Amino acid sequence: MQSYKERIKKIRQAEDPEEYVLKELALTIFPNENKYKSIMNDYKDWYGKDPKILNSIMELYKLYYKLAKDYFITDKQVDKETEDFLSSL
Repeated sequence: MQSYKERIKKIRQAEDPEEYVLKELALTIFPNENKYKSIMNDYKDWYGKDPKILNSIMELYKLYYKLAKDYFITDKQVDKETEDFLSSL
C-alpha cells in the first residue's frame, strides 16, 4: 500500500498532474496491453480474498490503462526504431 501512497503524493506534487500521470506513470506501468493483462491477473490472484482492496486497485489501474492505451508502442514501431538506430551506426 505504501507504493500507492507514494504514487498519489508524486501526482499531487507534479507541475502538471495530468501530464505526469499520462506520460510518466501510466506508460511506465503499462507499456503495452499484454503487460496490463498480466498485472491485472496478478492483482486478482493476490487480492482476490479482499474485494475492497482489489476493487480499489482495479479502478486505479483501469484509469492508468485508459490514459496509456493511446500511446502503446506497436511491434511495427519497435521494428522501425530498431532499423533506424542500426542504420545510424
